[in-house]
Order: sequence, then C-alpha cells, then structure tokens
Amino acid sequence: MLNVPQAQADRYQRFADLSDSVGEAVDAIAGLSAAERTDVAFLEREFIPALGLNDELLREQPPELSTSFGKGLHLWQYPSQLAPYLAWLARNVSGVSSYMEIGCRWGGMFILVAEWLRNSGADLKTVIAVDPIDPTPFITTYFELLRERAEIEPVYLQAFSTAPVVSAYVDRVKPEFVFIDGDHSLRGAMLDHLLVRAHARIIVHHDVHSQACPDTTLLWTALKEFEAPIFDTFEFTSQYPSVGGSFLGIGAMKRRSA
Repeated sequence: MLNVPQAQADRYQRFADLSDSVGEAVDAIAGLSAAERTDVAFLEREFIPALGLNDELLREQPPELSTSFGKGLHLWQYPSQLAPYLAWLARNVSGVSSYMEIGCRWGGMFILVAEWLRNSGADLKTVIAVDPIDPTPFITTYFELLRERAEIEPVYLQAFSTAPVVSAYVDRVKPEFVFIDGDHSLRGAMLDHLLVRAHARIIVHHDVHSQACPDTTLLWTALKEFEAPIFDTFEFTSQYPSVGGSFLGIGAMKRRSA
C-alpha cells in the first residue's frame, strides 16, 4: 500500500475508483475534429466541463460549473482560461517531441495536455511527470494506456524539481515543452523556469493571475519583460464574475525562431 497519510490514501482510492475516466478522456480527445480543437466556445462550454473539474477550494470556483465538480479528470482549471489555451496549443505544438510537467499532482492536466499534443500535430516521443508524491491511479492508468497504444516513453520522476535526478534528466532529454505548476514560491517557480529555459521551445506557467498565488503572479509579470527579447508571451486569464476575486491564470511563452 502507498506510504501516505490516511486522508491522501482515501483520495488515492477515490481516483482508483475513477480510473476509467482516463481512457474515456483519451478517447474523447482523440475523437475531436481539427475544427473542434480550436473552437473556444465549444471547448469552454461543453468539452472541458464534460472532462470533469476539481472539487477543492470551491470558494475559488464558479458555482455555475458545480455539476462538473469532483468528476472525471478533476481539472483544476477555469474552462474560460483552459479553452483558449488548448486552442492556442493546437496551433503551436507542431513537431514537439517531449512534454514535461513540473507539479502534476493527481494527473488530470498532465493527461489532457499530453493527449492534446498527441492529437494536434506534435511528434511526441517522451512525456515526463515530476512530483514528489507517489504516482496516482490516474497517472498509472495513463502510462499503461500509453504503453499499449502509442510509441511514447512515459516517465515519472518522483522528486522535487530541485533534485539532482530531475536536472540530470532535463540535461539529457532537453524537454521542448514544459508546464510549470510546482513550487509556488517566487524562488521555486523561478528555479523551475531556469531549469528548462535553455532547452524549451514552449514554457508555460500556471497561477499567473491569482490573488492566492502572489509569487507566481509577480514572477510572470517579471518574465514577460525579462524574456521579451527571446520569447513571445500569451496570457489566458479570463475570470468569472460569480467568483469574488482573481484566480489561476495560464501564461505561455514560445521561443522565437532563430
């Protein structure tokens, strides 16, 4: 049995009971047409809520989406932000061969983005999830599916991103697309950015417009200026009026061609 506290063990069991959601999501993503992958209204109002949304810190979640809370992939995202981000990815990931997510937690976002890349013109050879917790049932199920269905190497690095095993892997694989959602301190998020900056074509930061995460919000503001000579930046930060405040936010950087 996993060596985790009881509350987390209960959570693991819950995701084990929901593991069929992984295959269902993989099939649903594969079934989208090219037009649907860039249809922001469809993705926001229909597709993303159907995949299932997070049920934690519900005070930060729009109540109008309550029928999707605690279901499926448990995506901790606002559909109003995630939809245009996915549409942007569909137009910008051609040829990407490796995807790394720093801070994958339960794994829903990792699964969604990896499959989005696989169905949007990327040439994925490797997907890497980094997190200090044990691989969750979602991650385990997804890796089994990848081994059965695709010639993609799935890698789980159970470690903090500052661990030598992670930097050694980054130096060896040189991941082209990295999603940063790990340590939310200013120092931690900056170190994650510097860890992959030399290699990545696309770097995406999470929680870039959030009153709950002032350090990552500040870092994104700084990175937009400091990285302007090398990267183009794109923001997906739409908020819901029904929520009292600003939360989450996705910031993407794409390296300019030489």
